[in-house]
Amino acid sequence: MFGQCDDDASATAMGSLSCAGTLCRTRPTELVFIIDSSRSVRPHEFEKIKVFVSRVIEALDVGPNATRVGVVNYASAVRSELPLQGPQSKAALLQAVRSIQPLSTGTMTGLAIQFAISRAFSAAEGGRGSAPNFKKS
Repeated sequence: MFGQCDDDASATAMGSLSCAGTLCRTRPTELVFIIDSSRSVRPHEFEKIKVFVSRVIEALDVGPNATRVGVVNYASAVRSELPLQGPQSKAALLQAVRSIQPLSTGTMTGLAIQFAISRAFSAAEGGRGSAPNFKKS
């Protein structure tokens, strides 16, 4: 997921995910968040990003046979904070998101996207070949 959000945008986005107050149930899916933690992202904005990611996780049916979540953190370097093969209980995912710290250096967005494409969804990181792929334009 790309972009910035404020509380109103987050609420609007979450409204579409909440499925009228119930968990969104999906086929096995892999979802990797790419988070910009460079110096251009202020600390309070970084916290808002983590809140948004947490709210999305809370709205999803997560687990080994459902949606699996990963997080990639980037600035001038890229770090897999939470690989798809990592813990997949909601409590563990939410704790992992809370513990993410900004890298606070330059911004290498292209490097982060390339990492997500080539590594974050790989079998080594826990990607499933059977999960649906979304068409890349």
